[in-house]
Amino acid sequence: MLVAEVTTTDLRKTRYQVESTDDIKKTRQGYKIDTAGGESVSFSEEEVESISVVEE
Repeated sequence: MLVAEVTTTDLRKTRYQVESTDDIKKTRQGYKIDTAGGESVSFSEEEVESISVVEE
């Protein structure tokens, strides 16, 4: 199972289960994550400190 861990600029961490690293996309508006559950989550570039993918 892959997990995308998003750290926002206010240092909050949120985790999303993803099927592959291709589910994380850089867009003109920021970042888009397609979760394994079929949900899409978007973040602006200004609010993201980092995104990492770990296997659990």
